[in-house]
Amino acid sequence: MNPADLPSCRSSVSFQSVFGPLDLNAEHPLATGGDRHIFQHPHVPSLLVKVMDMRARAIYLEARPFKRWYKQYQRESAYRVYLNEISEYVTTTTRPSGVWQVPMARILGVAQTTLGLGLLVEKITDPAGNIAPTVADLAKQGKVDGRFFGQLDEFFADLADAHVVLHDVSASNIACGRNADGKQGLYLIDGFGVLPLVPLYAWSKSLNRKRIARKYKEMRESLEKRIQDADSA
Repeated sequence: MNPADLPSCRSSVSFQSVFGPLDLNAEHPLATGGDRHIFQHPHVPSLLVKVMDMRARAIYLEARPFKRWYKQYQRESAYRVYLNEISEYVTTTTRPSGVWQVPMARILGVAQTTLGLGLLVEKITDPAGNIAPTVADLAKQGKVDGRFFGQLDEFFADLADAHVVLHDVSASNIACGRNADGKQGLYLIDGFGVLPLVPLYAWSKSLNRKRIARKYKEMRESLEKRIQDADSA
C-alpha cells in the first residue's frame, strides 16, 4: 500500500476496514487464476485480495490421488501457497542483491473475508487505475515488440539477481503498469515461491539463474511465435 494514501484517509481507515472481515459475497473478481480469484479490496484502492478457489482445488486434487493423500496432512491446507509466497517475498526483498527494488507486487498480509482467508497484495494499475494488463494480454493486443522484449530481458535478469525462486514462468504472471508509488514497469504478480520438497533453487542462486534463463527462453519463444502467427493471419 502506498504510504502516501494514509494521510488523506487516516480518519476513515481502521484495522477492520483493511484486514477484515471483508464482505466479498456480492463482489465480482477482477481476474481468476488457476486456483484463486482476485478481487478489488473494498476499502483500499491500492490493494487486491486473492482468495482460494476451493472448487477448482477440489477438482485438481480429485484427479491426483497421491497429492490429495499427502496434502491432507498439511495443517495449512490450501493456504500453504500464501506461506510460500510470503516467505519468498520476505526472503528476496530483505537480502542484498544489487537490485534497488525487486520487481514484485508487494504483499501486505492476510485478511479475513466471507470467502475464506485472503492474501492482500499491491494492485498494479493501468493509467486509468484499473488492474494492469499482463504480458500475455499485451501479446494478444499486438503490443509486444523488440523494445518490449528488451524490458523483459532486464526484468528477468533482476529477478535472477535478487534470487527470486519461480515455479511458474508465464506471461500471465507479469503485469505491465504502475505500482502503488506510481512507478511504471513490469511486476511479478504470481508464480513465485519454493514448492519442491528438496529446494535446490532456493539453495543455489546459480542453479536458479540457469533455470530462470531456460524458462524465460521458452516463454519468449512462445510469445514470438504468437506474434508471428498473428502477423501472418
